[in-house]
Amino acid sequence: MNSGFRGLTFMIIISVLLVGVSSCKSKKHVLKASLKEHGFSYLYARMLENQLDFDYLSARFSLEYEQDRNLTNLRGQLRIKDDSIIWLSFSPALGIEAARVLLTDDSVKFLNRINKTYFEGEYSLIDSILRTTIDFSLLQSMLVGNDLTQYDVNKFRSSVDNGLYRMTIRERRKIKKYIKKGEIDTRVLVQQIWLYPETFKIARIDIKEQGEDDKNKLQVYYKDYVMVNDQLFPSKIRIEITSNKSMYIDVEFNKVLTESPLKFPFKIPSKYENIF
Repeated sequence: MNSGFRGLTFMIIISVLLVGVSSCKSKKHVLKASLKEHGFSYLYARMLENQLDFDYLSARFSLEYEQDRNLTNLRGQLRIKDDSIIWLSFSPALGIEAARVLLTDDSVKFLNRINKTYFEGEYSLIDSILRTTIDFSLLQSMLVGNDLTQYDVNKFRSSVDNGLYRMTIRERRKIKKYIKKGEIDTRVLVQQIWLYPETFKIARIDIKEQGEDDKNKLQVYYKDYVMVNDQLFPSKIRIEITSNKSMYIDVEFNKVLTESPLKFPFKIPSKYENIF
């Protein structure tokens, strides 16, 4: 397997980390009347009230990845320990594990069982591949459909947009208590969040770095919310990453659990080759 295909496989794996969680029976979104306008503080507070609260989360998923009109289909498993670990396992149609990913607050580990290769590094590499800002808190927030809790809320405004509430938050910087020694803290995110009016759950998120070309965007769409342990989850997610090359990921989740403690196995065999 050539290096170009290895690179594409790595991009697929990392891109999948920006998905959300789900469950079984869906609820239809119905807008019965014109929306009452609310201020940003009200909308933001209601969104936080309805965010996912969990210690551990597990789910199975299927996804379709598209880049340059080429489609790739995968299945897999997701496990999360809140604010600590994200673990993913990927399998092709035959069901044999092909790759595994382990993310912590400051590191990324990737294991390719087909090529017998691996990678260990920092989030700066993902940034360079996807050409968008990525860190652990952003990934977990995207996975569970929550706001960026480790980032501040500076200049903001709210509005009604096509039957949804929209919040625009400018100059989002990582809160000081989450900035590690030596970490560059000059990144400024511009974030837009659309909320469903009935539930105040997130319908769509757009993120980009301030000052970057408008063509570099990260967009996530959440739909078909369902109940899991008395909390709402989106069962279908669409991720769009627009940069030099655009990529699209459609994901469906099932068998979601948010109760039992989980294990996060990750061991690199001695004969595997480091690809970076």
